[in-house]
Amino acid sequence: MAAAPRRRVRRGEPIPVWRQIEIDLTFEIRTGFFGPGDRLPSESELAKAYGVHRHTVRVALARLADEGLVVARQGKGVFVARRPVEYAVTRESKWSEFEQRLAARPDGKLLRSSRRTATAELAALLAIAPGSELLVLESLRRAGPGVSAYCYHVFEHARFAGIDEAFRRLRSYTPALAELGHPEFFRTRTWIDGRLPRADEARALAVASDTPVMVMSYVDAGRDGAPILFGSAVVPAGRLRFRVDSP
Repeated sequence: MAAAPRRRVRRGEPIPVWRQIEIDLTFEIRTGFFGPGDRLPSESELAKAYGVHRHTVRVALARLADEGLVVARQGKGVFVARRPVEYAVTRESKWSEFEQRLAARPDGKLLRSSRRTATAELAALLAIAPGSELLVLESLRRAGPGVSAYCYHVFEHARFAGIDEAFRRLRSYTPALAELGHPEFFRTRTWIDGRLPRADEARALAVASDTPVMVMSYVDAGRDGAPILFGSAVVPAGRLRFRVDSP
């Protein structure tokens, strides 16, 4: 690591002192003086270095946390956040290819399989009759250290009976769908939302119940254009960065 920077604030200027500290630390993080996972100096160390009250430093660190640059770990300190892995949302998006890009082997784990009745909304998305029987699979999928998703996949049971056992055995939906006669499929719609995790999601993803998550929901269709599944991937905020390219 390079030599420690000189820390000082310019009093009497229109920029608040806490903002000056935030700018300094942001620059040090952006330029690599502090890298992902590095621990920042403590509040008391920064307060002493800048000659300010600890509360002023606390405000600056809180702003860095709001911007996603740092994370606070109780009893351990404040650390530079790890840079999120980028996931491109395209017509060809597949988690299996994302795993390959990160040099990870298929590592899907089936958590739950259940049957439900299609609501009008789900029926419209899957182009089936309302009231049709659905097969709903919940799984945990990993693509490398710190990159996990709690996934929901919804299929018409009449067409995809056995997809749960195929996924359990193959640990990936791409080969499982190929076994059931759908070697090629593509994305037709994508929605990205944010919320807090449900209890099962938080437990499986090993995050606190108040940790925000991002939810990518989508519809995949077979090569004939007919919908084959509705899915949702729940990912802790800051772990993935979704990139949507304009056509």
